[in-house]
Amino acid sequence: MISGILQEMTIDQVREFRAEVVVLGVASTEPHGPILPYGTDFYQCDALCRGAVELANRRSARALMYPTLPIGNNVNFKPFPFACRISVRTLMLTLLDIIQALEEDGIRKIVLVDGHGGNTDAMRATLREHFDRTDPSRRAFVCITAGPLSKEAAAVIEHPSDHGGESETCRMMHLRSDLVHADKLQDLPVGRPMVESIAKGKVFYVRPWHLHVPLGGGGETRASSAEKGRILVEGGAAGLADFLVELSQVPWSLTFPYPPGAA
Repeated sequence: MISGILQEMTIDQVREFRAEVVVLGVASTEPHGPILPYGTDFYQCDALCRGAVELANRRSARALMYPTLPIGNNVNFKPFPFACRISVRTLMLTLLDIIQALEEDGIRKIVLVDGHGGNTDAMRATLREHFDRTDPSRRAFVCITAGPLSKEAAAVIEHPSDHGGESETCRMMHLRSDLVHADKLQDLPVGRPMVESIAKGKVFYVRPWHLHVPLGGGGETRASSAEKGRILVEGGAAGLADFLVELSQVPWSLTFPYPPGAA
């Protein structure tokens, strides 16, 4: 069986495969505190895409995994050293170029996998820009997902954190235990805004991460384990695979994802 992992395929395999849907991970390379490596988001996103594509193709999908993008939007990480970053516009233009290239290759179903919270708004804006500027007769259906995760899988995390905490530590213990500094597991400090509505997440703002997570990661990590990470990684891949199978099987039309002739 052909894997569907583009970087590992020959040109003959690519032609034989006849991809129906393309999966592109959009990740980041950035500080994740004293426990986890800079590549945490990349490793997680890349593993999610790979796992989902391989599972989906075993179920007769034709999903093709594009190389995961390792650098994204990180302007609010500037106080930390070597937080890799490109501008919002550069990320948008990069994604638009990739989408256009895929359309030229005949692809009409594209799944962007959001592997870094700082990329989300730019990715959503990209979809609106693409929808506005592309001729409907050749415009691909493009969507964004972070990878569906069941409530049962998510429930293994005892101490939720939005960056460098238990969830990411568990995943990295499963994926790359050699890069996890387990001797430094601790309750990492998290800054709290003085304005209560901001602290409760009722408004959106760009967080200065050196104030939000002073050590580069935040939250209690001492309950982390590789087994929890396995449940999270495999659960995310299984959920995304279900979507890819369904997306691959539903026939393409100019009104996709609505029924043909819906207009």
